[in-house]
Amino acid sequence: MNHFRLIILFLAALSCSCANDMAIVHKFIDVEVEPDMIGEHMEVLQSDSARLQMRMITPLMKQFSSATEQRDEYPEGLHVWFYDANGDFAGEVTANWAMFYKTEELWEARHNVKLTGADGSILETEQFFWDRRKEIVYSDKFTKVTDEAGSIVVGVSFTANQDFTNFKLLEARATIIMTEEVDNDSENEDENED
Repeated sequence: MNHFRLIILFLAALSCSCANDMAIVHKFIDVEVEPDMIGEHMEVLQSDSARLQMRMITPLMKQFSSATEQRDEYPEGLHVWFYDANGDFAGEVTANWAMFYKTEELWEARHNVKLTGADGSILETEQFFWDRRKEIVYSDKFTKVTDEAGSIVVGVSFTANQDFTNFKLLEARATIIMTEEVDNDSENEDENED
């Protein structure tokens, strides 16, 4: 009988000591703040009909599938390689932070964002958006574009279609690298005249 009383007293004391501030409890289970899934040192491959389209590596991914705004966050950055229909390198993107907003199908990358094209051209900015629905990319931050020859164009913002065939850089300034081609035929004629 004494053991039974002792157990009841213990349970009563335990129930009194377990009272929590519900705001603190909600902080730990808030689906807007806490991710549903965390992945470390991840490599993601995307393919279509056994053809590699994209390869991504990231040190950390946080997935918020239960949040009002469903999203994947890459707080330590990512590195993505894209491939064309033949499996050839089409370009790559690196950034120190990124987020994919699932409902809007919108990618946002920040801090040391660098896009490299298959031709060696490089776009650098501090913030970059890719709207997959509208098939456009844009930024309202300072942007630097270096082409394969080393010419540099800078501007305060840019917008382009997602394959960069229609590109607009606002308030642009350029440093153009010009190379002189030697005409071997005229050089040979000069030598023959001597």
